[in-house]
Amino acid sequence: MSLVQLLPRRWAWRLCRHWFPQLFLLLCFVYLTFYAVTQFEFDAPVNLNRPKSIRQYEDFPWMKDNILQVKKPPSAADDVPGPAQAHNESLAQEKGKQNGGQDSKEAFNKEFEPNGFMEQQEAIQMERRSHLDQACSKHAKLSQGSLNMETLRHIYVHEKHKILYCFVPKVGCSNWKRVLMVLSGLRKGTVGISSNEAHFKNGMKRLSALTPAEQKIRLKTYTKFMYARQPFLRILSAYKNKFADIKMYRKEPYFQGFAKRIMKTYRKGATARELQTGENITWHEWMTYLTNPTERAGFDDHWQEIYKMCSPCKVKYDYFGKLETINDDARYMLTSLDLQDQVSFPAKANSHPTNSSKTYDDYFSQVPKATLKRLWELYELDFELFGYSKPDFL
Repeated sequence: MSLVQLLPRRWAWRLCRHWFPQLFLLLCFVYLTFYAVTQFEFDAPVNLNRPKSIRQYEDFPWMKDNILQVKKPPSAADDVPGPAQAHNESLAQEKGKQNGGQDSKEAFNKEFEPNGFMEQQEAIQMERRSHLDQACSKHAKLSQGSLNMETLRHIYVHEKHKILYCFVPKVGCSNWKRVLMVLSGLRKGTVGISSNEAHFKNGMKRLSALTPAEQKIRLKTYTKFMYARQPFLRILSAYKNKFADIKMYRKEPYFQGFAKRIMKTYRKGATARELQTGENITWHEWMTYLTNPTERAGFDDHWQEIYKMCSPCKVKYDYFGKLETINDDARYMLTSLDLQDQVSFPAKANSHPTNSSKTYDDYFSQVPKATLKRLWELYELDFELFGYSKPDFL
């Protein structure tokens, strides 16, 4: 082996002898330092409890329109029922649009239902039932005896879903008959069902057509519901629809008979043509007719007192609706019965020109105080039983 080959080995040996202890100590120091740091980090205790609060930072001005507002916990004041359905639904629909429309229903159910619509409506129903029970207790005679033929005739029997419906003219009954026709399978939707079909070809029997034993079973086991309306608005609607609307009036000979009798009895100096047609009876003549006690035995359903038709102190209705809140009331009942996917109450049902406060005031401001007092006495029980306030003009 030559000298050239031996030189590298000698230098390597000398280097190892001189630097090995220092290198070894350096490596040990690096290792121990790394171990200590990592062990401290990974062994640190982790708090898995849910934080009590999350710090809220101020939002940038340009972000305000996109902030998801968090609802505060409900307070006692928030538990008061209110008509929040339309507002909540619009918010849910907007959120659904942002997600391609796939989860709008889920968003509504999760975010708004727990403290929202169904609970509010249940509270409203409980309040109405409680009010009616108290009112009935003040008028014991209304709870006595069996159901009369008037009530049995007004209750429709919907067998498929075991429902009894007491219909009241001028209180959304045409649309409810359409809904029940759809639920029966007679029609696929409420659109296109004429009033004539709804009233005379709805396929439902009346409770009066059943035997007493069958009536008793259904009254005990079927779901029962009825609707009311502010009594003075109802008789105003009847007047405008059946007598003031000449086109409608001329199509209905039945109501022409009423008008002719009213004209003959209450219009002084009526012409032969007026007596023959009965057209254009005045609001004053209509009021005079209604407030004459001798006329009450011949009242038509469109202005008959509601309590006489549906006997709410004898029949334990499961749902009490009002025309003024019919969309919410209908949705609540259909949802409670798990029928909301089969049919919806016609949305236009809440559009009633007669309900305008101006129209209402214009008509009733013309009526003499004495006549208004007699009118109040006639419909007072409807006001009291169904929770309507006494008009300010009385």
